[in-house]
Amino acid sequence: MHYSKNVAVCLEHRFYQVGNDFYTKLSFPYYYWKDYLTYFDHVTVIARAKKVSKVEEGMVLVNGENVDFYPLPYYIGIKQFVPKVPSLLTSLYKASSNHSHFLLRSGNATNILFFILLASRKPFIREYPGNIEEGIIGFAGGGMGIKLLAKSLNTLAKLQARSSKANSFVSEYCRELYGSNKPSIVFSSFKSSEISIRKSNYKIGDKIHLVSMGRLEGEKGHINLLKALNGLTNVHLHLIGDGSQRETLCNYALENNIDVTFYGMLTDRNKIFSIICDSDIFIIPSFTEGMPRALLEAMTMGLPCIGSNVGGIPEVLEVDALYDSKNIKQLAERISNLIDDQYKRELMGQRNRDFVVDNYSDEALSKKKHRFWSKLYE
Repeated sequence: MHYSKNVAVCLEHRFYQVGNDFYTKLSFPYYYWKDYLTYFDHVTVIARAKKVSKVEEGMVLVNGENVDFYPLPYYIGIKQFVPKVPSLLTSLYKASSNHSHFLLRSGNATNILFFILLASRKPFIREYPGNIEEGIIGFAGGGMGIKLLAKSLNTLAKLQARSSKANSFVSEYCRELYGSNKPSIVFSSFKSSEISIRKSNYKIGDKIHLVSMGRLEGEKGHINLLKALNGLTNVHLHLIGDGSQRETLCNYALENNIDVTFYGMLTDRNKIFSIICDSDIFIIPSFTEGMPRALLEAMTMGLPCIGSNVGGIPEVLEVDALYDSKNIKQLAERISNLIDDQYKRELMGQRNRDFVVDNYSDEALSKKKHRFWSKLYE
């Protein structure tokens, strides 16, 4: 007899509602949830959604066959979150009553739902995408109140790991932070099969083209990347992403005559892959990370990559591709060394591609995902 396996996934991402349909401008579109449907029969996404009058450019549909959406009250930031707590409690209580099995990701709604599930003794599994404490401080600042909040939420995340049926982590680094006596599985949502483009030419033209991708927020370290480029000649940086630091980064680039193209938030995956593959070196300058998907994508294409020695980055890059996250001089030296050595760029690019093939194949990751998801119904 076949028993239906359903899951309700609670996450912090912001979505958009147009009529009865739900959209995203970046992460978690319908094709992302189709991966869950290789194990589950039905997925319900629980997240905040902003009502808008029409589908805007860059919006991608989230709901579809066997994937529906349970909208939560919309808010941005702590000031809007606090007055919405009563309505969030009501919505999350209803969601817990209407569903039986849950998957929790990090976020305010998740933390509220966690206590509701504990009280109702409903099963859940938990995903950990990164260092929660460092992420909050990097985004919101290092004030005493922020540090206390970050530490409290970090402690809560560890409690959730002890209370879940199983936990997944994007890197061994995350497992060391939040692992418990419950089953723990390390995998990424990354899919190498989505990327067919490969780098074949490692020669440099009139300019060296660097590329970085990520949210333009303080914890992503892009200001240090720009500082490292200050003084290097014939360098063009392609920066994909958007965020609160964009104006600051633009102003710094203009004031210091650094050649940068700011693409903003792109939703066309093929365009993103094309920009990355056409570049010479990929750089991930973060101050905190779990396992950056963009880095794995660049490695799949065969790009030489430079990364800060934080989070899961040292698990996938060699030592000579790493630098101390706050050491601007060392980052500049890493970039200069690769610019001057075509053979090293090609060798590193081939090594990165081989590493992904050996360690991040779709088949291997799929087995880990299914093993994790199955714990919810054991």
